Amino acid sequence: MKWFYGISLIVVGTLAVAPLALVPRQDTGDYAGLVVLWDSFRSPIKSLDPATCGDTGSAFIQSNVFEGLYAYHYLFRPAKVIPQLAASMPDVSPDGLVYTIRLRRDAAYHRNPCFGTEQFEGKPRFKTRRVKADDFILAMKRCADYHVNSGLSWAFLSERIEGLDDWRGKSKTYKPGEFSRYDLSVSGLTAPDADTLRIALRAPYPQLTYVLAMSVYAPIPREAVDYWLATEDDGRSGRRPLPAEKRRTEFREAQECVGTGPYLMSVFERKKRIVQTRNPEFRPDFYPCEGSAQDKADGLLDDAGKRLPFVDVLQLDFVAEDYPSWMRFLSRQTDISGIPREAFEFVINPDRDLAETWRQRGVRLIKYELPSIQWLAFNMQDKVVGASRSLRQGLCLGYDVENEIKILFNGRGVRATTIVPRSMPAWQEAGPGPYYRFDLQAAKARIEQARRELADKGLLVNGEIPTIRLDIGRTSQSSVRLGEFTQQQFARLGVKVDVSYCDDPVLLNKIRNKAVQAYLSGWHSHYPDSESFLQLFYSPNIAKGTNNTNYSNGDFDRLHEQARTMDDSPRRKELYVKMMRMVCEDCPVLPLGEPQTFLLMHDWVHNIKAHPFGYGYVKYRRVDADRRLRQGGR
Repeated sequence: MKWFYGISLIVVGTLAVAPLALVPRQDTGDYAGLVVLWDSFRSPIKSLDPATCGDTGSAFIQSNVFEGLYAYHYLFRPAKVIPQLAASMPDVSPDGLVYTIRLRRDAAYHRNPCFGTEQFEGKPRFKTRRVKADDFILAMKRCADYHVNSGLSWAFLSERIEGLDDWRGKSKTYKPGEFSRYDLSVSGLTAPDADTLRIALRAPYPQLTYVLAMSVYAPIPREAVDYWLATEDDGRSGRRPLPAEKRRTEFREAQECVGTGPYLMSVFERKKRIVQTRNPEFRPDFYPCEGSAQDKADGLLDDAGKRLPFVDVLQLDFVAEDYPSWMRFLSRQTDISGIPREAFEFVINPDRDLAETWRQRGVRLIKYELPSIQWLAFNMQDKVVGASRSLRQGLCLGYDVENEIKILFNGRGVRATTIVPRSMPAWQEAGPGPYYRFDLQAAKARIEQARRELADKGLLVNGEIPTIRLDIGRTSQSSVRLGEFTQQQFARLGVKVDVSYCDDPVLLNKIRNKAVQAYLSGWHSHYPDSESFLQLFYSPNIAKGTNNTNYSNGDFDRLHEQARTMDDSPRRKELYVKMMRMVCEDCPVLPLGEPQTFLLMHDWVHNIKAHPFGYGYVKYRRVDADRRLRQGGR
């Protein structure tokens, strides 16, 4: 490891004072004449199915293919929800319980075998059809389906929509492959006609429009379920029914992604590459014409009113390590890149801006912070870390987060001092958590108290706190450094840590099965409300897959149930503050950083503006392919 680190510094240092490497233009093959955006991904994608999406990597991939009823305006800040597959914003009843949503009539699915074939200009082609209200009802039923590992998408619907929890209970009585359950009605989900969706709620849900802007609730045609999940290739260019016990409940392959978005899922190779290609029949959609004065100055309105998407192909290659990914950017094989820890001081000047030598080479930098927190989470059902609050408090006090951010992340971020990001409502009023600071003396005192607590429960091993197992969902060198740093922090307190490394999908499965003790994770808010974070600690969400710490506090639950039906108000903020302070006292998580992202791009890439919440923004990106070719890129 030290050898690799030393060589990395030598190479990066050389490149920092030499021109960017030029490589011969690679054979474009099938991409000849097309505009391609080249990028990479570091961790295997968990899911291609909207219903089972629960991580940012999957959301990025899915949102180019699948679309929700609503989206966010690309440029407006604060973020603003706008119609996407809906024709307009919802009509809401005076009591806030009924949402009537009318659909746009020009939204159609990607052509797919599930719709059959037709003759066009003397040749067969797959059919398509227009999106209908029933497709959204099916999508929400799949999110509620007991047999679909929905997690996140179910958590935001459960206990909200009339009859949907009852439908979930009925779905449990069916075999996984018995899709006739989708024929059962849900009283709160109705379609008065093909272009109108009506949602009846059990109680007011102020965040519903935000939730419907998530692509996890993208429409799903029943034809896709019946074709891709209920039948198989018969080996003679046809399909044959599968017995119920052999049917899948989740879409997993590229050809099974039947969306409405600007891109088709053309290739999906989990640990190799992902290719998404322009949907040739994408409905008219245009780059926004409104933005701020800064947007105009940054060139983000140069394409105002032009038809989307601009890029023909998005290709992402799997590159697990930071350094190879960085070298691909330097050699102009990719268009966009983060900055590895070892290269940071050569690229970013003391003023935290891009060094002039890099500007002269046509590299640009954008910096942004998203409403997210990285944390070390504890399984509150674990017999050791869940049994001693003093142990968790001591571990929080003994972790030098500021030093971690400085050493491992080049100062890219700020310490998180509570369970919601500083950009969220009630953050300032709640103040910092009492144990979310570095105080080694106080930490050791809490660890001594933890020893007494664990001794009383017979949980010490040879008089010592048992070794804690920490799971990290990546295997890269940067992840190993993070694991070693954590071991060093806790060793000062006399607590040993074993670190286990795996990829994200494996870790998510272990968390879901409660087969973890402590693990590195985090949360990125889905909408501009602290409730997106607070619901992570609501005990009914343990079974629904978002309360992954398995935290349970009856007082917290009662406050959450009261606050979640309230519109924004001083009283709701007051309840948020109380809930935040409760969790900060119990320490089910050790908040680490609120990251700051430094993103580099070559100057042939345009229209990149980080959005705090939404996904599906590749359609706005533009690549000047001629300029890239002149500068030695692909």
